[in-house]
Amino acid sequence: MPTPPLTLVIANKNYSSWSLRPWLAMTELGIAFTERLVKFDSEDWARNIDRLSPTRLVPVLWEGEPGAGFATYDSIAILERLHELRPEVGIWPADPLCRARARSLAADFHASCQALRTAMPMNIRSRHLGRGMNPEVARDIDRLCDQWTRTRAEFGAGGPFLFGGFSAADAFFTPVASRFVTYGVRIEGAAKAYQEALLNTQSMRAWTEAALKETEFVAMDEPYA
Repeated sequence: MPTPPLTLVIANKNYSSWSLRPWLAMTELGIAFTERLVKFDSEDWARNIDRLSPTRLVPVLWEGEPGAGFATYDSIAILERLHELRPEVGIWPADPLCRARARSLAADFHASCQALRTAMPMNIRSRHLGRGMNPEVARDIDRLCDQWTRTRAEFGAGGPFLFGGFSAADAFFTPVASRFVTYGVRIEGAAKAYQEALLNTQSMRAWTEAALKETEFVAMDEPYA
C-alpha cells in the first residue's frame, strides 16, 4: 500500500529545535513532505493547534490530511515512524551495531542535557556570546563533545558524520551545533569538525536562511534579550 502524503507540523524555525530534528532528517535524506508552520503565540496557533497536534506540541508527522489522518508526535517517535515508512533512505544507519549506538545517542540526549537546553535555548538569529555558561552546562558540553569524538573514531570512517553518512543521530545534534554558535561556545578537534559538518549540510543552511527571516519575538525563548 502506498504511503499517504506526509505533512510535518513545526513551529518557528528560529526557536524550535525539536521541529528542526525531523525536518532535517526528511529534507537531507530526500523524503517528500509538506511543511505546515504554526508560529508560537500566533492566531494561527490558537486557532489550529488543537487540530494539528494531539499534544498541542510540535513537531507532529501526519500521514494523510493533517487533523484527519494518522499522527505521530515527539521527535524520536517521528524518526522511528519515518524509518518504518522509508527504510531504504537511511534514517538510521544500516549496520545493526551502528544503528543501536545511534538510537542510544539520540535517546540519551532526549532524556539529558537539561542544563544546556535550559540555559542555551536555540536562537539562530541572535548572538549571546558567553551567556548561559555555568558548571552544569559545561559538563553537558564536555559530555557531548566526548560522545561525538568517540563515536566518530569508532564508527565515522565513511564520511563527516557520526556514522559516516547523515542519519537521524546527526539531525538530533544539529540544534546543539547551532547553540554553540549563538552562545560562543568554543570546542576543538574532532568535535569542532563535526559541528562544522552539521552546520554546513544543505538542509541546515536552508533552515537557517528561513530562520534569519523570521521577526517574531518569543519571550520564553529569549532569556538574554
